Amino acid sequence: MIRALALSALLACPAGARVLDGQIVAQDGAGRFVLLDEPPLAVGEDIFDSPDLIAFDEAQGVVLSVALRLDIGAPISTGTVVALHSVVFDGTGGRQRGWVLFDAPILGVATTPATLAATDPLSGVPTLWLGHEMRGLEPGDRAWIDADDPRRLWVDWAGSSPGDHLRVITQAAPMM
Repeated sequence: MIRALALSALLACPAGARVLDGQIVAQDGAGRFVLLDEPPLAVGEDIFDSPDLIAFDEAQGVVLSVALRLDIGAPISTGTVVALHSVVFDGTGGRQRGWVLFDAPILGVATTPATLAATDPLSGVPTLWLGHEMRGLEPGDRAWIDADDPRRLWVDWAGSSPGDHLRVITQAAPMM
């Protein structure tokens, strides 16, 4: 009986996932990890213009109505409940290497203008994405899911105008 109540309580809870932490481990400059409490009004076109590694949560508990194929990770099946997050580096030059940790496993990452635009309607935020054709990773930039901890995304990218932007899709976990 207690197990059944606990299970029904979990299923009744909204599903989501959150950015927990991040860190810059090497950088040409003096940036820091910044977790925004709210999505910004706009991203791109040098809006931040800072050496920081920036992350923010987007939509939570999204049920995919179609399968989703991203640039990193396996295809995500129709009906999967996911959470979306953005990771941004809008530096003024130089390279940055760091990581962002989520509280649920990463299922996929959008790194190109096409996959970012395709996932914009799922993001659930009113953020204005400037410079659509320049979004994502530039040649020579890299992002990967940590093989030892699938909740950790690593980035190694250069800061130039208009900056770099990734969308991370995580498994949604019950929020309590």
